[in-house]
Amino acid sequence: MFALIFKRSEKMYKCLILASLLVFSCSESSRNKLKSEMLPNSRGEADEIILVADSAQWVDSIVGEELKKTFLTPMLGLPQDEPLFNVSKVSPKKLNSVFKSAKNMVFVMTLDSKTSESQVLQKYFTDQSLDQIKKDTSMFFRVQKDLFARGQTALFLFSSSEEFLSKKINYHRSQIREIFESSARKSIQSKLFNSTRKQLEERITKDHNLKLTIPYGWEKARNLKNFFWLRLINAETEQSLFVYYEPYTNQSIFNEVDLFRDKITQKFLFDGENTQVHIERQPQIPVFTERVNFNGHFAVEARGLWRISDLSRGGPFVSYTVVDKEAGLIYYIEGYVDSPGTRKKNLIRELEAILGTFRTKSDISNLD
Repeated sequence: MFALIFKRSEKMYKCLILASLLVFSCSESSRNKLKSEMLPNSRGEADEIILVADSAQWVDSIVGEELKKTFLTPMLGLPQDEPLFNVSKVSPKKLNSVFKSAKNMVFVMTLDSKTSESQVLQKYFTDQSLDQIKKDTSMFFRVQKDLFARGQTALFLFSSSEEFLSKKINYHRSQIREIFESSARKSIQSKLFNSTRKQLEERITKDHNLKLTIPYGWEKARNLKNFFWLRLINAETEQSLFVYYEPYTNQSIFNEVDLFRDKITQKFLFDGENTQVHIERQPQIPVFTERVNFNGHFAVEARGLWRISDLSRGGPFVSYTVVDKEAGLIYYIEGYVDSPGTRKKNLIRELEAILGTFRTKSDISNLD
């Protein structure tokens, strides 16, 4: 009898504790939401970064060199050098409300720098945090959303010394980039997908058992059994996207992505009036490849330059060769740009954002 009462009481006690935690969590969430709603909207392009750092460290230090390698390295596969991000260095003493409304911000601080600018940067940290940074060299970054503006991504990079921080940035370079690559994709997607081609999306899903979000303005160029091609044509610019798939039989295909692409483009991307004219790779320029996780699937990302076989046009492309082991399929999805005489990085980023919405056959099945 007493045991039964105790068990019921214990269960009720746990429920009360859980309820109080939920109330606290909801209350905290509500406060954060209210705080966010009171902030101004962030401003700036998706790839712009305001970097707040000691001027000496940015200009002439191992930390500054690593930061430049991280953010100012040219995007691979473009015909002209264009940095991954457009970085504006700002002194912490001049960080006004205009700079604080930036979409992306990076704060850099090391405790061994004794300049007046570094002293200002340290004020963004509590005494307890500064003490912990001294003791724990494994700590070096923190990401904070909506710090000064709604929709803002702020990254704090910190360490006890320049030497430690430079090593951390070097080792975690790809992860640091991905913080802002992801932010850029989301920003671009919010603009691109404000209006979409629902009927075309449904047609693609019905014909190919896959999903892709297609922005307004894009049109179907070709739709075959295991291939489709979409295009967005403006006065001076053309963006194209195509998807091909076949049974997955051999993993060696990931070492021959360029040859796999050649087979697809020669077969499907040809001139309607002259089938001998087709899209091909620029043979003088290597295709840059990297193994990645693409929406939970193993994939190879590729970047390079394409041209029409009669040498009349050309430009950059980005692609993903994606395996869906559950469905037994290999997909090749690509976006490419034809825009003579213009910068092409932002056009490629738009294609990356669209390709990022791609979902395979098993992805769809698992959602049902």
